[in-house]
Order: sequence, then C-alpha cells, then structure tokens
Amino acid sequence: MTHRYYFLGHETLSNRGCEALVRGISSIIHERLPNAEFLVPSFDIERDSKQWKIDEKNRINFISAYKMPLYARVWGRLDRMAPQMSRLRFPSPAIPKDIQQQLRDTTAGILTGGDVLSLEYGIPSLLKFLGQAESYMNKDRPLFLWAASVGPFNSQPDVEKYVVNKLAAYAGISVRETSSYAYLKQLGLDNVKLVVDPAFVMKPDSWDTSVILPKDPGEGWLGFNISPLIKSFRSGESHILEMEKAVVEFLHDVLERTNLSVVLIPHVDSVDGSDWNSDYCYMLRLKEQMNLSQDVIATRMSLAPRTMNAVQTKFLISQCRFFIGARTHATIAAWSTHVPTVSISYSIKALGLNTDLFGDLRYVLETPRISRSTLWESLEKLRTDEESIKNLLQQKIPQWQQRAREAADQVLSTVD
Repeated sequence: MTHRYYFLGHETLSNRGCEALVRGISSIIHERLPNAEFLVPSFDIERDSKQWKIDEKNRINFISAYKMPLYARVWGRLDRMAPQMSRLRFPSPAIPKDIQQQLRDTTAGILTGGDVLSLEYGIPSLLKFLGQAESYMNKDRPLFLWAASVGPFNSQPDVEKYVVNKLAAYAGISVRETSSYAYLKQLGLDNVKLVVDPAFVMKPDSWDTSVILPKDPGEGWLGFNISPLIKSFRSGESHILEMEKAVVEFLHDVLERTNLSVVLIPHVDSVDGSDWNSDYCYMLRLKEQMNLSQDVIATRMSLAPRTMNAVQTKFLISQCRFFIGARTHATIAAWSTHVPTVSISYSIKALGLNTDLFGDLRYVLETPRISRSTLWESLEKLRTDEESIKNLLQQKIPQWQQRAREAADQVLSTVD
C-alpha cells in the first residue's frame, strides 16, 4: 500500500528553510515507509522542480499552491482599521475544490510547522494556514502539525482562543522548542509532543565548493548570513543605514584583524530571480561597500550564488570554521554539522532553539543590538569557545537527530 501525505503550509522553495523542512520530514518518513509519497504545494512548479532536482526515490510531487481568497484579504484590511468589528467572525479560507480533488486518497496532512502559526506574518496569514488545516480535516482526514514554533498569541486573547480551539482538533502536534511546548500545555492542549526541527536530519549534498570559497582560506572560513528582514528592526532610513554600516565595518574588521576569510551565504532567495526578500541581493550590496583593496576582496571574501538548494547550502556551511547567521535554518545547518554558530535573532525561533541547545542565550545577538562592536564580540566568543561548542554539538546533535525522528511516531500511528 502506498501512503501519500499532503504538505500544508508550504508554498515555495525560495526559502531554503522551507525546503529543509520538506526534505527533513520526507526523509524521516521514508526511513520507515520507503514507498511513501508526498504532495508539495508550489506557486512555481517548474522552477521548484529544478531546484529540488527530483529523482524517483524522493517520491515528491509538486502540485499547485493557491493564494489567499479575496474575502480573506478584505477581512485583513478591515481588521487593521476596525479590529473590534472584524473579529466578530474570523475567516477560514478553505482549500479550493480543484486541489481538494487531488487530495482524495491522501493518508494524512502535514502542516510543515516553521512559524506559520504565529503572529510573525500577520493575522491573515495565520488564518490562511488554520483554514487550510480545517478544510483538509473536514474530509475526515487526520492533520498533524510537525515540529512547529507556535505563538505566542497572549497579546491578542481573541486570536489565542480561536487558535487553541482549532489546534485541539489536530490528530497530533509536535513543537521544536520547550517554550512552544510549555505555552501550548499551559493553554490546556494535551495532544502536544516536544521534538526537534527535522532540518537537523537533512543530509548535505557534497559538491565542489572550491569554486565558491575564498581562494585564501587563511585560518578558516567565517560563514556569514544576513537578511533584509533586519531592516524592519530600525526605524528611519538613517538608522537602517547605520546598522548596515556596522555590518560592513565588522566584515572589514574580520579581514583586517584576523586571518579568517569570509563567505557570504544567502539562505532565502526567490526562485524567479527577483530581489524581493533576497539575501543574495542584500549581501551583494553590502559587499560592494567594502573599502578594501580588490586583491583582498578577491582572495578572502566571496558571495555564494543564489542558485544553491538547501542541501547544497548546508554542505557549504559545513565547510566553515565559524558561522554567524540570521536565517534560522542556516543556523540549524551549521549546528547540525558541528560548526560553532552565533544566531542573529529576529524572532522567538532563535531564542527557543538556542535555549534548548545551549541552556542560555550566550550565542545569540538580538537584531536591535547589532553594532560593529557586538558583532565583533560575538565572533570573539566563538573563537574563545570553539572547542567547547564543537564538543557540545558532537555530543548533542545525534540525540537531537533522534528526537527529530520521533515526530514521525504521531503521524505513522495512523498507518495500519
């Protein structure tokens, strides 16, 4: 019997973290159900297929994703203007009928977690994914939330109550941080399991990184990832420019004050080559501001291409001696390959993951605190603690990878 799973909450491979979730979850299930198949929504099936590099054993089939319906978008605008009126009734956008037809014989739905069930992307986005899940379950099919960061919603009690009611109907919920687990248990949900992000088990794909890495390795490579999302933490153009100047000056310091070379590694980039939310375009602009000789730039700094997929990116990160990154799954790629890492935190994800892994936030630089000196201090901490971090990762990562696999227990409980 072939078991088929539908990934809800997924829409594109432009974020290599979303790709890592799909790859990690599908590989975990394949370990126990080698013939399992997966339906993965996509807004650009042709480009996503090329990025995935499909072969038969993946058993991944891309199907059309769909945009938020007009009435839900209108509700979102109304909610911004008159929340007391709009919240008399929350919209629940359903899966369109033509897509429902393709899901008739699926075994279960998997909401791919990440942080889609949070306030990070606004209430309309949250309601869209809750609506997808409810619509899928209306056909008497089980729905599982896999390795998510959930909430918190306590700043908006009406939203929190609505979300809890929807989550209570899920066949199973697994979360990837202790903070999310404690929050949901506090809200009275009893179908919650604490696991680890599936990206920890995604295997890197070996390739010739010599064409990317700086020609002069010096004492090793510092992998660095920064996201245009950090701009939202500074108000006004002058403050944004001040923060970007601090990043450029820090990279300048690394090349002048250490023997490390730097590789800038994008982790989110549009599959259609646009510059929207593009790590590559953002870091290219910062690299062009470096005030060093072209010889130094050519031999000790490089910008990785925007065309790498998640497993290629993970392999490149694994070649680094140290890593400093803003994108959560870029840091997961580093940790899971035992690379000492500092997280540039812009959401609860980095805080929760670091707390669970290290017991505290010593290797976190919160985005509002970014400066030339705090970035340098972060690198110095990595250099000082290098061996102890590597020893901790070598000890903990195998345990975490096993805990990542335990999320499958809930889902596969539905298999006869």
